[in-house]
Amino acid sequence: MSVLDTSAEFFCEKLLNDIRDVNHGMESLKFFKRNAITVLIWLFVIDSYTKKKIINIEDIAREIALVKKISKPSLRLILESAKEKGFLKFTHNKKDTRSWIIEPEIKTLTEFNAWVKKFNISTSIYH
Repeated sequence: MSVLDTSAEFFCEKLLNDIRDVNHGMESLKFFKRNAITVLIWLFVIDSYTKKKIINIEDIAREIALVKKISKPSLRLILESAKEKGFLKFTHNKKDTRSWIIEPEIKTLTEFNAWVKKFNISTSIYH
């Protein structure tokens, strides 16, 4: 029988506790953690933002298509809902006026930072 090392065991416990937690007061986490597609959107938008990569709905649709199926109208509804709730912002792309740049709002970034701290992961091991 294989055994998990202590860091894997610790992380498993943290993930289980996180799934059980309803994230009181963290509306963006509740919104984005409700299913696999919204989690993919959430992580892709934040990852792109931290890498200073400009993304739009087409980029998000392509990223999701690697893992799940979703229609463009359904994706637009999710993104519009996140925008209305103040979790994402859409900025007109000056290079392509038909497109919108999608970024996380400050609230989303703040709550994401607070959520990550629950896992007690040192960023120094990744740099």
